[in-house]
Amino acid sequence: MIALGMIEVRGYLGAISAADAALKAANVNLNNAEIIRGGLTTIEVVGDVAAVKAAIDAGTQVAKELNCLISSHVIARLDEQTEEMMRKKVSEEEVIIEIVEEPVIEEVVAVEEFIEIEEPVAAITEVAPATDERAELMKMKVVDLRKKAYQMNLTTLTKKEIKFANKTLLVETILAELERSDSE
Repeated sequence: MIALGMIEVRGYLGAISAADAALKAANVNLNNAEIIRGGLTTIEVVGDVAAVKAAIDAGTQVAKELNCLISSHVIARLDEQTEEMMRKKVSEEEVIIEIVEEPVIEEVVAVEEFIEIEEPVAAITEVAPATDERAELMKMKVVDLRKKAYQMNLTTLTKKEIKFANKTLLVETILAELERSDSE
């Protein structure tokens, strides 16, 4: 005869401990460990009637010691319909696991492009002042960057956005505003 034993505990730690004790105490199989909600977890073991009773007693004792036991129950002889319901639940979980475990293989094609720069010296000299200015702004504290942003009266950020902006956003916005004012 197949029996079903259930232990309901508060917390995942108690569930693991109770399941471990139940599985070590008798020749039973763990059917399911279901996290319900609000910290409640139910452990279900199946096997022979005497083995399930012994396993549930051992798991209940451990859960009592951890002060997390809600309830425990043993159904001595499962009806065929109840047994079928338990099998459906397990088979649905197996299908989900099988779908998740399929590996995805992607091919990556490397494309190399070479761009020739005719005037490399001019490009470097133009970038250098902006890099210096960026480094100077990055050295500043966020509070000072916000003060500078308020003084510059930035058009891209509102005062509320300036108030909650991080350092990189402030630096990028200030540099963009400076470039815009230089081009005009």
